Amino acid sequence: MGSLAMNTFKQFFVRNLTLKLLCLATAIFVWSLSSISRITSKEFTIPLKLCNIPAGFIPSTPPPAAIDYTLSGPSVLIDGARRSNTAVILSLKGAARPGKTLFMNLESNLRLPEGIKVIRISPATLEIDLEPEHSPQP
Repeated sequence: MGSLAMNTFKQFFVRNLTLKLLCLATAIFVWSLSSISRITSKEFTIPLKLCNIPAGFIPSTPPPAAIDYTLSGPSVLIDGARRSNTAVILSLKGAARPGKTLFMNLESNLRLPEGIKVIRISPATLEIDLEPEHSPQP
């Protein structure tokens, strides 16, 4: 009787082994696909860089060192967006006189794939106030 039970138990695992392995592989594939494409929200900080500052001018107050973003979408796409956005670069080209330059819609400075949404930006707008650079007195 014990030998018969052992044979039945062994046949349960050995019979249609190829089909069982194929089903297992399919289940693992579907599980990994669903876990990868899950919608999440992630926060990250990107350094801020000013470029094309007109000669003879400097910002009156230093701008923030970085901008905080919260993105929503599939985690794989968010991780890709994080790798492709190493810095937020704001150009002051055309600001040839002292005064304030206002930067809005800072999400437009990011390279984001389709399916990623910007939920939050901090600071939402930046105001850069240029003043003439004072040369040191000899």
